[in-house]
Amino acid sequence: MSVRFSNSIFTIDSHTAGHPTRVVVGGLPKIPGNSVAEKRDYVKNKMDYIRNFLCNEPRGHSGMYGAILTEPVNKDADSGVIFFSPVGYDDMCGHGTIGVTTILIGTGMVPLEEPSTKVTLETPA
Repeated sequence: MSVRFSNSIFTIDSHTAGHPTRVVVGGLPKIPGNSVAEKRDYVKNKMDYIRNFLCNEPRGHSGMYGAILTEPVNKDADSGVIFFSPVGYDDMCGHGTIGVTTILIGTGMVPLEEPSTKVTLETPA
């Protein structure tokens, strides 16, 4: 017997001083919107099952935090980011920003440059 998945969501978990951030790095359709705030609102109104699926039991917990990487609207940004938690959506998050940035650099989505790497995130904030 084989198990088949018709849809898969790809995530990487990060931990910043004990705070988790589950970052969606693939598997979602393109999120429409003329700003990251509009993209966040689209996810909130049409795709909230993703937040529930990733943050709540049995895959998550009350302290789980998440982020969806999306195409930025601003051409100078490296990535758009939609932050979420078990109770809803946030415009910005400190530990989430550290987690997202670590994942972007660690996976090569943003190239590592010496002596320092600049990462620009576009959020609803």
